Amino acid sequence: MTEFYPMPMFVKLQVRDLDHAVKWYKEAWDFEAVFQMTGMAHLRGAKYHDLMLVAANEINEAKGLGIVVNFAAEDVDAIAMKALSAGADIIEQPVIRPWNAKEFVVRDPDGYMLTFSQLVDRQKKFDEVIEAIR
Repeated sequence: MTEFYPMPMFVKLQVRDLDHAVKWYKEAWDFEAVFQMTGMAHLRGAKYHDLMLVAANEINEAKGLGIVVNFAAEDVDAIAMKALSAGADIIEQPVIRPWNAKEFVVRDPDGYMLTFSQLVDRQKKFDEVIEAIR
């Protein structure tokens, strides 16, 4: 059974086709459905990687600048390989960032940007990372 815990924060995404979006997250990222009901699905990857997908009756064309959902990951390269084999819309291959993270960026079927971020050097202290960025 899926563990129950209060979610300190989660993202709710409007999607054009709920069934298609659920299938995509399951196949491309190994998310599991915590529950699904008419018009909504609660999906989970790792602990605290929770997404609520909500069926949009009409996609509002008035949008903000967008949203990028970030997930902590243990193996960004493996995630990138799985995404590639699933035919995902890859925005950026895995790259090491100055803030001590290796990141991979992909777009989901509804256009949301997803970033998977892996810590590069576990020995680096926060102050060292900040100093390297400056």
